[in-house]
Amino acid sequence: MWFHSFVEGVAKIAFLHPRYQFNPHLTRDETTTNILVKALTVFPSPDFSLCLHLLPPHILHPISKSTSLPAAGDAPLSEAVQKLNALNVHLSQADYKGFWNTLDSDDLYADLVADVSGFEELMRVRIAVIVGQSCREVERAVLESWLQLHGPDFERFITDICGWGIDNTVGGPGGIVTIPVNKENEAKGTVARESVNFDQFARVIRRAYEQPA
Repeated sequence: MWFHSFVEGVAKIAFLHPRYQFNPHLTRDETTTNILVKALTVFPSPDFSLCLHLLPPHILHPISKSTSLPAAGDAPLSEAVQKLNALNVHLSQADYKGFWNTLDSDDLYADLVADVSGFEELMRVRIAVIVGQSCREVERAVLESWLQLHGPDFERFITDICGWGIDNTVGGPGGIVTIPVNKENEAKGTVARESVNFDQFARVIRRAYEQPA
């Protein structure tokens, strides 16, 4: 299910980029925010940033100059874009706990993501993919905060969807989540070798004794 939603999101972004870039009169606020939400679901790709660059500059900045957060007087689209950008900042900084906290902090977020089916599940899968590429072990409590899942729901997601394991005998409260070795998270030593021929040194030494013309 999540894979088909992921592909659908990429397809919509690819289709709507040129349409709204070259036909701005067709732009609709709801469609714009839906595209941005879809772009969030394919992080860490640059789709969200690319979408932002298609929007007019006045939409990207709050009317209120006293804060970087959207103000009550901002236009609806401007406020929505700024709020979605706040989510993107959390994701780009790997602040997944902050992402969920921000998502739950305002009812407007629920309205913005409502049209994207399975948004939270898609985000959990994407977060899990990134974690699986960079970690071999993660404390359960930490990963629970990153995925905003607890108890049986967390265990079901980790074992059934991710295919990872839970070791309750080590680590902090709740144990640790173990991630199988893959080509991204495998620790490998890298040895860089450069082949330099003696003739190359000979030319350097010869030039040092050459008289300038």
